[in-house]
Amino acid sequence: MADDEDFLAVLHRVDEGMDGLMPIALARGMEHIRGVAAGLTPVRTGQLVGSASVTVDGDEAQLFYPGPYARRQHYELDWRHTKGQALYLEQPMRTEADTALGIVSDTLGGAFQ
Repeated sequence: MADDEDFLAVLHRVDEGMDGLMPIALARGMEHIRGVAAGLTPVRTGQLVGSASVTVDGDEAQLFYPGPYARRQHYELDWRHTKGQALYLEQPMRTEADTALGIVSDTLGGAFQ
């Protein structure tokens, strides 16, 4: 019975560690995507790329570009930019997903140390 109690205590500590690390892990993963997206974001004044922010709420992370023109800049496939491109957020969400998940996984691995 003592071994079962020790095992349950370890599981409880791991669970608490995971809960505590989850927001940090999600933020790190999404910050990686924000960094890649910043290099693809259209730049005229720099306001759009500088306004990107990452928020974490529970087990969800969000990368947000505020402003009335962020959505249009993202989806206008016919617009030509001297720096940046359309789909500046969608592309890194696809191409960097494995890297971001690896960052989350590596961070959560700290719960087992």
